[in-house]
Amino acid sequence: MYIPKHYLEEDWEQAQYLIEHYPLATVVTSFGEEGIIANHFPLLYKEDKETGKKYLIAHIAKKNHQIPSLQQNDDILVIFQSHNSYISPSYYPTKAETHKFVPTWDFASVHIKGKSRLIDDFDFVRDQLNALTTQQEKGRAEPWKVSEAPEPYLKAMQKAIIGLEIEIDSFSCKYKFEQAMPRKEIDGVIKGLAEDKLPEVSELTKTANERAELKKSKATN
Repeated sequence: MYIPKHYLEEDWEQAQYLIEHYPLATVVTSFGEEGIIANHFPLLYKEDKETGKKYLIAHIAKKNHQIPSLQQNDDILVIFQSHNSYISPSYYPTKAETHKFVPTWDFASVHIKGKSRLIDDFDFVRDQLNALTTQQEKGRAEPWKVSEAPEPYLKAMQKAIIGLEIEIDSFSCKYKFEQAMPRKEIDGVIKGLAEDKLPEVSELTKTANERAELKKSKATN
């Protein structure tokens, strides 16, 4: 992924934020005559406290055509992406004076490389289902639980899926939210996005620039 230095996020915490808040990822593999294959799975982050190893886990349909390329594959690419938005030149306050602005598109993304393996184990899959559901139901007044469904029904449904585990080897993370712009223009973008009812991107712009300013302050002190 192309990442200009203004947009580079090297802290794992920011990559983890994208994984947990935008769990639907694109999983890319290459396999024999089929070539490049891509599918979209909701993935859950897990860390082994004893070894420090980081994992992404999921459940996928046993009939999925990507299954063969996910079995013991050491070259997996997983892509997560945040809310994103077109950025109008009209957001920039100085545009009215100089008109020297063009549109852009703001987003955050993390690319993860790792090793995959399939796990056809009832307990692994059930634990993943429970953990993912708990994460996604969090904040609801009455969170739904997997156990609310009849067990015979759950067992029948679970026969059609298999567990997927991806051990994370490396990551590259990009937050492109106006960090190269003067503060006046950044504030204009934050305000413009909020007024256009894009609060998620407005907040991402705000927090990304707060981190950038803190980083710059630490570097000069």
